[in-house]
Amino acid sequence: MLGVTAAVAQDDPLPQGFETQPLIKTGLSRDDDPIVYPTGNPEVISVIGTLTKNGRTALHEHPVPVYVYIMEGEVELRTEGKEPHRYKAGEAFIETQNRKHQAFNASDMPTKILVVFIGEQGKPTTVVTE
Repeated sequence: MLGVTAAVAQDDPLPQGFETQPLIKTGLSRDDDPIVYPTGNPEVISVIGTLTKNGRTALHEHPVPVYVYIMEGEVELRTEGKEPHRYKAGEAFIETQNRKHQAFNASDMPTKILVVFIGEQGKPTTVVTE
């Protein structure tokens, strides 16, 4: 019986009674590039980062898929060859892979960001390019 229940629930893999608010479901990055998974031994790394008021990240790129959720504040993403885009608290996106980009705090307060890297053991998730 358990096998039948699991087969029927494939479209909704979450347990009953667990309420969710969908954030994102996509096979593309924020720049409409396909997500490319690494090979080898998988490793998921999750961090909460804070961009201080007027703060920014270094110019960098990611060789792995990266899920980003803005917890507080607002960021402006600037990607090589693309128009800047802003994301506010409560918004999520898949970061661009293998393309230089930079995040700037676009609010008057620190901006908190949840970042989840879908990487490979022993390989970098971020490459600083500046």
